[in-house]
Formats: sequence, structure tokens, C-alpha cells
Amino acid sequence: MGNEKARKTLRYAPWQVWAAWGRLWAFLVLLGFAFWFAQHWLLVSLLLALPAALYLYATALGPLLRSSLRVVLEPEGIRVGEKLYLRERFAGVEGPMGRWTWMEERLGGLLSYRYRLRLAWRFSNKPLFYLVFGEERVPLWLDLPGWDQVLAHLGLDWREHPGLRRYLYTARGLAWLNGLIYPPAEAEGPWREARRRYRQVCGWMWAGVGLCLLGVLVSGWIPEEGVGFGLWLVVSFAGLYLWTYFFLTTFNVGRGRPGWAVAYTPLRPPEGVEGGI
Repeated sequence: MGNEKARKTLRYAPWQVWAAWGRLWAFLVLLGFAFWFAQHWLLVSLLLALPAALYLYATALGPLLRSSLRVVLEPEGIRVGEKLYLRERFAGVEGPMGRWTWMEERLGGLLSYRYRLRLAWRFSNKPLFYLVFGEERVPLWLDLPGWDQVLAHLGLDWREHPGLRRYLYTARGLAWLNGLIYPPAEAEGPWREARRRYRQVCGWMWAGVGLCLLGVLVSGWIPEEGVGFGLWLVVSFAGLYLWTYFFLTTFNVGRGRPGWAVAYTPLRPPEGVEGGI
């Protein structure tokens, strides 16, 4: 009975699964509209859609494929699926892994993690970090709520691993807000507030899109004079203004100083910690 109480199961939050489905369906809808508008340039549309498809593979399809993952913290170690990995065999964390890692080392960090993470630009679905148990390696998914508890359960503070510490302290942007990186326990409070703000912004942007679509749908039935036409202009302009205002203040991609969501991080590295920027 005591062992049952000591067990704790970590799993993905329902909103993370819904967010992954949302990204996938949004991409499919936009892709359908793109093909409809560019029927005579189908090849061009396909070429433009390829990077987006690779991005969705890592940020939508990948999380959906592992959404059933369960990690159980047990007195003897951790259980992933049906297999128990003993605490005494834990040899540390390996990573970050990836083809781009050599660029980080060779260019002295010019291609820093924060630029790669601003929009979660990862075209691969492979984990960046692994838990090492003797000859076996177990993926450490940083989007799993409680991943830091897994490390603490095995006797390792995430700040003690240089690669993990640098990766998390320099990561910026939507990966945090969309649940593609889940914050450690000490940063959850501010992160939840930022996510609430981000969801409100997205709601206003979708409202702007809805007003613009409404304007497009009724434009064919509105005469070009009178009160109806003026109302149509107001509704269309309001939708465009809502979307533009919240997009620029929240994202501001490629226009000098990035918006707060693009530059967001829930972690504040202590002064003098390597990797903190």
C-alpha cells in the first residue's frame, strides 16, 4: 500500500493534445485555401507547403503520436510503458542531440538555442535529450509535464546538467507558450499567467479573422452606397485592425524588436550562470 502511494504517473495535459490537433487542422485548412487560390500554380503551392508540413510533423503530429506516453515514478526508479528502469542504473543525461549541435560549438553560439526556439523551428521529431541507464537510452521529452520531477526522482537537478541548463535558459518564444516545452515546477506560476495572456491575444486575433471573413462573405450582397456599405467597411476594418494590432504587439516577427510572445521565457537564469542570455 505504501508503494502505491509513492507512485506518481506523469502524462500529457489534455490541452496539449488539443493544441496539437488545432495546429494540425489549422494547417490543413490553410493548405486547402492555398490550393484553391493557386490552382494554376500547384507545384509552387506544394513547394511552399513543404517547410510548413515538416514543421507540423514536429509540433503537431509528433506530440499526437506520443500523447499516450505515461511515465510512472516508482520507489525503485521510473517505469516507461511496461519497462522499469532502476534508479541505481541511472548514469545521467545525454544531449542535446541533433545535426545542428556542431554549429553551436563551432560558431561559438552564434546560432544560439533561442533563435531556433522562437517559433519552435524544429523539423525533427527526435528527442534532444536522453536518460542513460547503463547501455539503454530513454527519451527525455521536455514537453511532458513533470519532466523535471523525473530527473529529481533519479537524483539529478536539471540545473546540474550544462547542456540542459543552457538549452532551457536560452530558449525563447512560442515553444513555451504552446506547450512544446513545459517549464520546470519553479516557473509554472508565471508561465500560467503568460499562457492566459497568450490565449486572450489569440482569441482577439481569431475575432479579427472572423470579422474579416464576415466582410468577405457579405460583400457580394452589399450595395456600394448607403448605410449597409458603411457598416461593411467598419466591420472589415475593425477585423483587420484587431488582427494587425495584436499580431504586431505579440509577435512582431522580422520587424526589429520581437513581440513579447516571440521573446518569452519563463526562466530567469541567476547572474553568472553559463548559458543565461
